[in-house]
Parts: sequence; C-alpha cells; structure tokens
Amino acid sequence: MNHVIALSGGKDSTAMALRLKEIEPRDYIYICNPTGDELPEMLSHWRNLETLLGPIVDVTNKTLTFWIEHFKSLPNWRQRWCTRLLKIEPTIAFLKA
Repeated sequence: MNHVIALSGGKDSTAMALRLKEIEPRDYIYICNPTGDELPEMLSHWRNLETLLGPIVDVTNKTLTFWIEHFKSLPNWRQRWCTRLLKIEPTIAFLKA
C-alpha cells in the first residue's frame, strides 16, 4: 500500500509531512499541485522540503494561465473551476494511475 501526502506548501501540510516522517517512517509519496504562478519563495520552500523528505511529485497537468485562457475568465463565484481543475482532478488522476 502506498501512502500519499499532499503538500500545499503551507505550514499545516509541511508540519504534518515532517511529523509523519519523524514518528511514522514509511515510503511516502509526496505530491503537490502548483498553479504555475508560485512566487520564488514557494518554489524554494518545496526544494527545501525535498531535501528533508525526498522527491515531491508535481501532479498538475495544466497551469492556472491555461485555464484562464480556456474559460476566458478568472475563477469567480460563478465559475468555480479553479480548485477542481488545478487540485482535485489532477490528484485523482495521479492516484488512479
């Protein structure tokens, strides 16, 4: 059985991943869903996490810019596609593969 840990880059998922590695060591698969618009500090944080945890798999298949151009709109209260298309569906596809 594989154990997958999703990393947002925030303090909660980072703390959880580091703590799990400490108290429950296993061969975890770490994943993230970058949007393509991350600040350099976020990319640096993920690189630092890789040195502590191991490889982090980018499961995103398209960027935020791609979807904005596709829908010709920013995500908003009427078009709530952002989380579904950038996070949920790519993660499900990765888990099924």
